[in-house]
Amino acid sequence: MLANVENIYVPHTIDEAIHVLQEPHVRPLYGGVALHRESSLDVRAVVDLSQLGLDQHRAFDKGFALGSMMTLEAALAACESMQRRYPNARFLAEIIREEAPVNLRNTMTLGDLLVERRPNSILLTAFVLLDAQVDANGWPRFIHDWLSAPDVEVKSALITEIALEHGAENARYTFEKVARTPKDAPIVGAMAYVARDSDGIVNDARLAMCGVAEFPIPLSSVDEELIATNGNIEQALQRLQVNPTGDHWGSAEYRAAMAMVLARRVLNQTINITGE
Repeated sequence: MLANVENIYVPHTIDEAIHVLQEPHVRPLYGGVALHRESSLDVRAVVDLSQLGLDQHRAFDKGFALGSMMTLEAALAACESMQRRYPNARFLAEIIREEAPVNLRNTMTLGDLLVERRPNSILLTAFVLLDAQVDANGWPRFIHDWLSAPDVEVKSALITEIALEHGAENARYTFEKVARTPKDAPIVGAMAYVARDSDGIVNDARLAMCGVAEFPIPLSSVDEELIATNGNIEQALQRLQVNPTGDHWGSAEYRAAMAMVLARRVLNQTINITGE
């Protein structure tokens, strides 16, 4: 509950919304899921974003963008409608299905997801993997920069959309996790993207993980080694370094061990070398 909310603003322009959000104790109201879960007593007013047209998606030559007011279910439908044109949209649709059950997908928005920044979110992991860009307060930043931004900045910003690139036609994507049950959120998760040029040489390789840091992270040093060695997995994994914190779901040692297991597994699947 938001017990101390005294006012609801309903701006009709992006600039008006950004201006109102500069006031103290004012928060944007996306789907309401993030604010409800937080239930902060410091929030005195909320900004209703329903008049700003942020519940749409758009396609452009190099990729596509999803509005912050789109529910996860609407984002899923949008990605499915674009999957023949954009390989990244096809993969994203699969990930959105795994992110949450349908009842939550119908209420939670992308804005909620980007404000909460849950460390085990597989959709955020996919955004990290695909180098998504978050447009907030009128300027874009890469998702990893957004996830590591100060909490006060994230919670008061107006997120308008998140944009992704087209994706290579021959790219392979894989996600693996360890969890209590197959339907549960990951304790640790790993995700890989690998593309090759016309000669079969690896020209793009990416690894991202969740459950090993405060938020999902890219493993850039592994990516660089994979490209430099044309997909030598074992050599690249020598550069895998994570420093997880333990909790009641898994110790730091367990999370670090699973990170290596899962990284090897997803890279084997995407690079097409015999796995474990």
